[in-house]
Amino acid sequence: MKDVYIINAGGFGRNMASVARSDSAHGTEWVVRGFLDNRPGLPQVAELPIVGDPESFRWQPGQILVCALGDPAQRRRYAEPLLAQGADFMNLMPKLHRSDRVGMGVGCLFEHHVSIGADAKLGSFVIVLANTIVGYDVHVGSYTTIGSFVFIGGGAQIGENVTIHPHATILPDVKVGDGAVIGAGSVVIGNVAPGTTVFGNPAKRFSFR
Repeated sequence: MKDVYIINAGGFGRNMASVARSDSAHGTEWVVRGFLDNRPGLPQVAELPIVGDPESFRWQPGQILVCALGDPAQRRRYAEPLLAQGADFMNLMPKLHRSDRVGMGVGCLFEHHVSIGADAKLGSFVIVLANTIVGYDVHVGSYTTIGSFVFIGGGAQIGENVTIHPHATILPDVKVGDGAVIGAGSVVIGNVAPGTTVFGNPAKRFSFR
């Protein structure tokens, strides 16, 4: 039986612990043992304690990690040093609807009721939240976060380190560059340049002043 540790004892980490414990493999192939977090004052879960600091954690064979951090930059910050140790990261997808020939890297997390179309390809450490549809032939880069109730049309190309907020719609064949941010409820009808924030219907470049 392998031991699973979840990076992040905050709200999203606790949500992903619930997702993990609903997986049919929990209790037979692996079991969630606790959280890795170094922040003071976090709520304590009696049956899932905070057992260490992700920055000083030394991975051992027989351990599996879940990087439950919603921010792409933070996810990369904690995952890459552990990958360098040879750490094993879980793809957590107990209720994912996956069509034929879907590919993905390591460390991807899916909340319930996510659907991914045929021949879609996802990089590593992609997070997709509940009730989202990723269409056929979509490519999603590593460390991208896709919020709840998002629709990504067939053939769309989503870069690395992208954040797509809830209820956004990305039309088929649209390209979203690395590091872009798609605002909540946006309808993206054209390509989005790397590092750009867009918002609205139709989505337009947005900046905070």
